[in-house]
Amino acid sequence: MSFGSANDAKEQVRQSIDIVDLVGGYLQLRRQGRNYVGICPWHDDSRPSLNVNPQRQSWKCWVCDVGGDVFSFVMKAEGLEFREALELLAEKAGVTLRPQQGESRGRPSSTANDKRRLLDVIAWAEQQYHRFLVEAADAEVARRYLADRGFTPETVRTFRLGFSPDRWDWLLERAQAKQFSPGLLERAGLAIPRDMESGHYDRFRGRVLFSIRDARSRPIAFGGRVLPDFADDRTAKYINSPETPLFSKSRELYGLDAARDGIAREKQVVVLEGYTDCLMAHQQGLTNVVAVLGTALGEAHLQVLRRFTDSIVLVLDGDEAGRRRTNEIIDALLALFARNQIDLRILTLPEGLDPCDFIASQGSDAFRQLVRGAVDALEHKFQSVTHGLDLSTDTHRAAEAVEQVLATLAQLRTTSSDAASPMLIREQQMLGRIARQFRLPEEQLRNRMTALRHARQSRPANMRRDAAETPAPAERSAPLTVWDRDLLALVLLEPAYLSRIEGAANRPKFTSDAAERIYGKCVEWVHATQPIDVDRLLLEFDDAETKSVLVSLDEFCQDEQRHQADRELWLQDLLSAADRQQDERQRRQLLAAAQTNQSDAESLLARFCAEARPKQLNQYERRKK
Repeated sequence: MSFGSANDAKEQVRQSIDIVDLVGGYLQLRRQGRNYVGICPWHDDSRPSLNVNPQRQSWKCWVCDVGGDVFSFVMKAEGLEFREALELLAEKAGVTLRPQQGESRGRPSSTANDKRRLLDVIAWAEQQYHRFLVEAADAEVARRYLADRGFTPETVRTFRLGFSPDRWDWLLERAQAKQFSPGLLERAGLAIPRDMESGHYDRFRGRVLFSIRDARSRPIAFGGRVLPDFADDRTAKYINSPETPLFSKSRELYGLDAARDGIAREKQVVVLEGYTDCLMAHQQGLTNVVAVLGTALGEAHLQVLRRFTDSIVLVLDGDEAGRRRTNEIIDALLALFARNQIDLRILTLPEGLDPCDFIASQGSDAFRQLVRGAVDALEHKFQSVTHGLDLSTDTHRAAEAVEQVLATLAQLRTTSSDAASPMLIREQQMLGRIARQFRLPEEQLRNRMTALRHARQSRPANMRRDAAETPAPAERSAPLTVWDRDLLALVLLEPAYLSRIEGAANRPKFTSDAAERIYGKCVEWVHATQPIDVDRLLLEFDDAETKSVLVSLDEFCQDEQRHQADRELWLQDLLSAADRQQDERQRRQLLAAAQTNQSDAESLLARFCAEARPKQLNQYERRKK
């Protein structure tokens, strides 16, 4: 049975990779019965809880409740999207992938070719810059500068630091021998076309260079710090590569490839503002640290970081400029992180210090202590607006402080109405704190916050000036309920039941988005008279969440009790449960309608009872069969 070219490629790669060898390359495995187990790298695992099933070519950690196939393991371990994981494994297995959409068969598109050429030329440039820094006599000024800043030769080698001499065509001349054209160097951000005449000149001159790498450790761009010997009043202290097909400074983070293991161990990432800050942190053993690239932490950064952790500490310099930047971006950051349900903490360093100087002078333990004391972003907002405030004398500023905090709270409400939602709990805590500290009625504060929220929601979208302007990512799917799991398991074990399930009075309504996707694909295949099995479904879905659900379902279906169960009775129980769920939904709707329209309450409830009786009889008849 042909799965189509896309799934054929996935299946060829999957069959070429032994999952035991793959996972064993990341952590130590030992045999346990038919399977293998190892210490899970994604939680504090004191006993091996990550299970690898060589027969099913799957993995699962029941503590983390995550699992999947070879693709989802690489996605989680390396922080990659599916296509990146597929390409990495295809290269490892020696499998040639078919072109993606936009590429002709047997011949990659110009875009794909260009990206490969760009990766080649940037990797070559990194080698040239690094070798010059380490070996050339003319680079002594750069080596001395790095040594004076406290960086060791090992750090220089590990992070592939480089140096570009103060010449206009040093790199361009070397590129000729490799047959890298000036146009290619321009597209890679390494050369700039001349304004008044033909030709190009080197972008980086007289600068120490920091190699910017993607999550797969491939060099994709550079940051350059001009040396004092070559600077004048018009020279920018730091410059980055321009935006290219490989590089976007609003998405990439310096040092992420080196920090992945540290982030997994600490379950937290620390975000600094500069290259040298990040380098000094790693040199001192702080291996969960990354740095932004001359831009504020934003939505695209968040989407990258959340592959690795849900806890972020943003560290800002202790000078006035650092405090001012914090106040300027705090509301936008709060909205961003509230929407994504991520724990954001902010650390402002002591007066006049930046992270590089603090870590070099005070050591890693002192910095860790500061990080542990970082406050959540909402608390930081409260502290900043109430700092030095005297309630007995400065009533005007006190009123402004209350209004600012309430305005911040007004933009943080998520779509969740769950009273246990972390954001709602934090909102309640902050309102109580404001009420106590400013001696104001909590109900009055809540009413004002609600009014601000309504006023904000009624403003035109193009007038909203905070981070909510950017589209929110998709909500994380709700977990699989017992009913979701049992119905999908029955479908996998008895695909012939699908027609009866689809024909039931109440079509199944899943809580989990992943369950809905799996069920929909099963219905599609049954209608097309195609077989249903977990292996096919794993190939069909690229997202890690659905793969994890499928592996859990497969393990559930393998239980001997499931194979011996009375499946007909199982089906009737599930359909009856669906009827009860539908009745409960209708009951709530009718009761709500009755409360808003008292005059019709009796007729509405009579209607509910009339509709419920035939359903009860239908359930009884089904049970008799």
